[in-house]
Amino acid sequence: MRKKLLPLLVLSALACSTLLPTRPPSTDTPVPSTVTPPPTLTSAPLLPSETSTPAPEPTLTLTPTACHLRLEDLTLHPGPQLYSGDIVSLGIKASTTDPKWAEAEVKVYVGSQATAPIAAGSFQPFGIGGQAQATFWWAWDTQGLKGEQTLIIVVEPKEGGDPSEVLEAPVRLLPVEARPMPEPLARWAKAESACCVFHYLTGTAAERDLKMITADADKAFERVESALGVQSKAKVPFTLLSRLLGHGGFAAGEISLTYIDRNPAGVNLPTVFAHEGTHILDRHLPGPRPTIMTEGLAVFVAGGHYKPEDLDRRAAALLALGRYVPLKDLANEFYPAQHEIGYLQGGALIKYLVDTYGWAQFKEFYSSFPAAPSEAQMLDGALRAHYDKSLSEVEADWLQHLRTFPRDQGQMDDLRLTIQLFDTLRRYQQLNDPVAYYLTAWLPDGAEARKRGIIADFVRAPRAPENIALEALLASAERALITGQFDRAETLLRSVNAVLNARNLFFDPLAAQYLRVVNDLAAQGYEAQTIDVDGDHATVTAIHTWPTLETFTLNSR
Repeated sequence: MRKKLLPLLVLSALACSTLLPTRPPSTDTPVPSTVTPPPTLTSAPLLPSETSTPAPEPTLTLTPTACHLRLEDLTLHPGPQLYSGDIVSLGIKASTTDPKWAEAEVKVYVGSQATAPIAAGSFQPFGIGGQAQATFWWAWDTQGLKGEQTLIIVVEPKEGGDPSEVLEAPVRLLPVEARPMPEPLARWAKAESACCVFHYLTGTAAERDLKMITADADKAFERVESALGVQSKAKVPFTLLSRLLGHGGFAAGEISLTYIDRNPAGVNLPTVFAHEGTHILDRHLPGPRPTIMTEGLAVFVAGGHYKPEDLDRRAAALLALGRYVPLKDLANEFYPAQHEIGYLQGGALIKYLVDTYGWAQFKEFYSSFPAAPSEAQMLDGALRAHYDKSLSEVEADWLQHLRTFPRDQGQMDDLRLTIQLFDTLRRYQQLNDPVAYYLTAWLPDGAEARKRGIIADFVRAPRAPENIALEALLASAERALITGQFDRAETLLRSVNAVLNARNLFFDPLAAQYLRVVNDLAAQGYEAQTIDVDGDHATVTAIHTWPTLETFTLNSR
């Protein structure tokens, strides 16, 4: 039977149609008879228990109309399942070519007999990617509701003429007692260190390792304050996430940082704290800045992106790999560019400017970007004013500098596989955990969540055996990269992509081994966190009693 991972409830629709649900199809769609699962693949239920079945995904009947609105999907948060008592947020994505729909009013009702909406609003840009979305934070309180419910979304054009669009979506609320661990243990708690205030959830890895987390943060913030010559005016608030969002770190009014045991993005706490702390203290410096500079400064001050890195040699390796992005293009389209490349180039460019002209001159340059139609023009104007060179001239000098470094195959392999690792992670997120994808990551307001006692958005994530196995494969690849085992990292990434290419079927032998380990541990009441398979045995860490981490060696039988 085909295994299906569990992203959030996503109901896809075609262009401008009235949507009426029919009976949901079975989630056990037969695999074509020409495909036979490998003999090493352990058959297992989609989820560890009967109480964690996925929400039904209805087949949608479409009746085309003549308007130009496209309802793309409805996503409910937290996910992938909803439980009685959840306070649910909604994201309704759309695209349009008709301006009358661009500011359309969106209303959400519970049940076909409802006379008043639970939420109303319009489509607005959402996330780094700017996707048009009607976003309703914590709009539906399901306290006291059980079982099957129906949400009805009505979209009305700003001006008359076209008919309203209606999306009717069935939603299943599971019993509150079926919530997966460690969510039933989680409550908001707070700890303070010299630099920061940490908000975390009890019963999680963050609570278990809090002393180490706070110590690393204090050291990193001391280093950032010294480097920038800026003192924090108050303790910096952190929300420690117990699920992966994006690459694990976001800085807004407070810093949101993922801390979990099974982390495909890895976590080098000193580097992450220095990066995000730079963003916070950067705000004390005057003036607007191009994104390539703000993100580049964070990488430069931290001494690397995800880990300590030699930025000069790494940028030289990027050039040797043929992956360098011209600075004008990168400055104007920083976030859409390949993530690891953009951050590396930004950090390495700043290192070149500081090494060549000194920190004092760089700081003056960094604080005086002129207003301009584009970020590349902002950068060009400031370079001319402070270094008497255009962007193209500085770039030519920098590239000449990078070419003086000898070819370093180790740096090239590490960088190539780092790019592949995070591209694969983002592919996994888009396919199986779309709420985590960094361009449209669902990142709630931590302060408001704590005020309202909302927990699920910060801990609930897909936990099917297949999700756990793929995340463990990615985490193994990340560890292999850290230790310089490039062939092993490449093999592990190849296995993940083989599963994703096969629509989450574990035909790949190595991936099947990981899935078997996950299922064997689950049968004994453990959730696998990390797995390292070596021949006929595996070294694993797993949790039985949250958040205690245990280590095992498993032998094949």
